[in-house]
Amino acid sequence: MDNYSPYYTPEQVSENQANALAKAYLNKVYLWMSASMVLTAGVAAWTTHSMQALEFALAHPLMLCLGGLGLILLMSFCSRILPATVLGMLFLAFSAMEGLLIGPLLQVYTQHSVGLAFGCTAAMFGGMSLYGMFTKRNLSGMGRILMMALFGLIAASVINIFWGNGMFDLIASGIGVVVFCLFTAYDTQKILQEGAFAEDEEIRSKGAIMGALSLYLDFLNLFLYLLRFLGSRD
Repeated sequence: MDNYSPYYTPEQVSENQANALAKAYLNKVYLWMSASMVLTAGVAAWTTHSMQALEFALAHPLMLCLGGLGLILLMSFCSRILPATVLGMLFLAFSAMEGLLIGPLLQVYTQHSVGLAFGCTAAMFGGMSLYGMFTKRNLSGMGRILMMALFGLIAASVINIFWGNGMFDLIASGIGVVVFCLFTAYDTQKILQEGAFAEDEEIRSKGAIMGALSLYLDFLNLFLYLLRFLGSRD
């Protein structure tokens, strides 16, 4: 019993079984991610057409940001003890809050800019996710470097709030695009390695939700940086 592991070992599954497990797991991950993206887009579109929702989003951005951060931390630190259904509800609640935050941006940028940024995001995200899925290269070493780059981007964004340098913001946005492209490949490989071969369905369900959250954040941040890099203000 001491040697029990909730994960399949390479000796327990054939190559075909491993491929089937990985495919089924990724399908669940992308299903959760797609549902969350649709919810975010729907709430964002509703926010732009509802004066009450728009006024609320503009009046309480800090509360929405802190609320979203709180949900992420709750999911991250309590994923082992929370049921998969609760994790899923928290994920959808977070997606809706992000829609409220993004709604006002859709009025700042032109529709063409939003469409262009979304199309580029989908293409770049898809390509990097496929790379992470099929590459034989171990990307685990990128994790620490990417986290350092992310903290640097956050610090640069805070500094530029006070500095207000347009060229600096453009350069930071370009770096942000590169960072989250790499994060997409890294997270895709990590998701496959950590959750695809769990025997317990509850563990697989939780892993799929947390994996979807990681990829959702990659997609969302990639979109926002591309929008700042490519977008024209309305």
